[in-house]
Amino acid sequence: MTQTNTPRDLLSAGIALLLAVMVLAHAAPLRAAPGAWRDSATGFAIGGYDPVAYYINKVPTPGREGVEHRWGGAVWKFTNSGNRDAFAKHPEIYAPGFAGYDAHALAKGFTVQGLPVVWAMYRRRVYLFHDGASLQQWRRDREKITAAARANWPGLAKELPGASQR
Repeated sequence: MTQTNTPRDLLSAGIALLLAVMVLAHAAPLRAAPGAWRDSATGFAIGGYDPVAYYINKVPTPGREGVEHRWGGAVWKFTNSGNRDAFAKHPEIYAPGFAGYDAHALAKGFTVQGLPVVWAMYRRRVYLFHDGASLQQWRRDREKITAAARANWPGLAKELPGASQR
């Protein structure tokens, strides 16, 4: 089946590319060993949600069947081809921080998968959280907790599924 690009897809691609350039200019390197956690039932990264949609739509948005891209040992789903193409060009920008693992848990020294619907944007990076309580605790001192998570991440990431695939 051939997929055609609609004007909306092209606009989304243009916006996504502009965001990618802006974020890339200010982004710290992604310190993820795996590309992201994968749903155990479907195998899709971050539960099949579109990672670019957080930047474009400002809400978690499930990806569509057939609009996919393989990166970091997982298949990622997207709402449209423009988002997929933007991600393919700059996955390090659009993949969630800490490969989608809960930053609050990482700061405490353990890994817990974040839920795609419990999220926050901080310094132009999307972070996922296991639950609302974890997100609220992180919001109280996001600078300190994110720094602690960043310090713990390299050691914890080595033990995660898919760590050897990058």
